[in-house]
Amino acid sequence: MSLVRVFVPTFGRPQLLRRALASLCAQTLAEWVAEVHNDLPGDPTPAQIVAEVADPRITLVEHRENLGGTATFNLFFRPSSEPYYSILEDDNWWEPEFLERMLGHLDAHTNAVVAWCNQHVAEEQQDGSWVTTNRTVRPLEQNAEARLVEWPQIEQLYGAVHSNGAMLVRSRSDDDFRTPLVEFAGVEGFRERCFPFPLLYVPESLAWFSVTRQTHRNRNRTTWATVQALLSASLLCNASSDKLDPELVWLRARLARLPTTSLLLLACLSHRALRCQLRFATCKDWLRLVAASLLHPTGTWAALRAHRVHHDWWEFLNRHTAARFAE
Repeated sequence: MSLVRVFVPTFGRPQLLRRALASLCAQTLAEWVAEVHNDLPGDPTPAQIVAEVADPRITLVEHRENLGGTATFNLFFRPSSEPYYSILEDDNWWEPEFLERMLGHLDAHTNAVVAWCNQHVAEEQQDGSWVTTNRTVRPLEQNAEARLVEWPQIEQLYGAVHSNGAMLVRSRSDDDFRTPLVEFAGVEGFRERCFPFPLLYVPESLAWFSVTRQTHRNRNRTTWATVQALLSASLLCNASSDKLDPELVWLRARLARLPTTSLLLLACLSHRALRCQLRFATCKDWLRLVAASLLHPTGTWAALRAHRVHHDWWEFLNRHTAARFAE
């Protein structure tokens, strides 16, 4: 019997798909099945690669039309017939012990549904070669044990704490982690609001995160401002001060490598319930917002109107964020 169903989304990157599948076939845990999802209709290379690999555990799913990243991932975040499921994006790859180690950690923490681990970082060069860096996605921790991550975290004001490509999920019949069709750059943050907490973090780097020269993620500043404005406002609107200390939120925003106080100000200006938090803003925070607005007026306007323009995104976030606080 298979223990894990692995979903492998791909879109026109045959060499990267070969690398990802090679890492999957090299897993020390053999009890898995995989679905390669080709989201580029008419591209014959995924079928050719699956045939070359010739592993009966791997099947190919051809999309009749291009779904895009968010809709494709929504196909994966539903209960599977296996006890666990995972996602291996075509540009990432796993260490041989990834599935075995992650499964062991989830088995040892039966109250966790979602687990993820740290990742090494590799960078694609101009000639198509790859360089392994000395960086990891999260700070290195020597001999650290897996630990539970409680709700909420300040990081969730602006994104997600987990990573899709280094994740193992316990499959439960009633769970449904599908999101609205938000821009793919923000989908991890949206989906994390659905996850039951605590999450389980494994500090060991058991996977690789690729920095590719070309990406299918939208890097549009206006889009990203919209996503982050919705994430931050929904968390602030539902959090009590004992769950998310506003003074600490504003302090951390100022100390960030790229200060995020302008996002907090826009969230507070957009929602009447948050106006009281404006008292934590300093003159420097306001000046930074004015400068950002002059430099990127479209992004500022989009952030201010995000919950009105994208009402379905806002409703989803607000409902699931409130549910997390109610747990």
